[in-house]
Amino acid sequence: MIQLLVSVLVSPMCVFLVSLAQNPFYAAFIVADCDECGFNDLGKLLFGGSAAAILVGIAVSVIVRKRKESHTQTSEFVSIRETDREP
Repeated sequence: MIQLLVSVLVSPMCVFLVSLAQNPFYAAFIVADCDECGFNDLGKLLFGGSAAAILVGIAVSVIVRKRKESHTQTSEFVSIRETDREP
């Protein structure tokens, strides 16, 4: 699997697509760069993003748990033994 991934990544088509994608990334980096942004602003953004990710994870897990509890579990067990067996 790793060999397949490596061969895809070094293929000429993938290298061409990555080189095309570099320009928008560099443009976004230049546009986002500002002189007024300090480490305090970046720390606040990092803290806010981490808090938002934790809250979203908790909300998703609560929703999934509620959906599992609301669905009634029916037994789909099939027995291969006879129930009317006479010794």
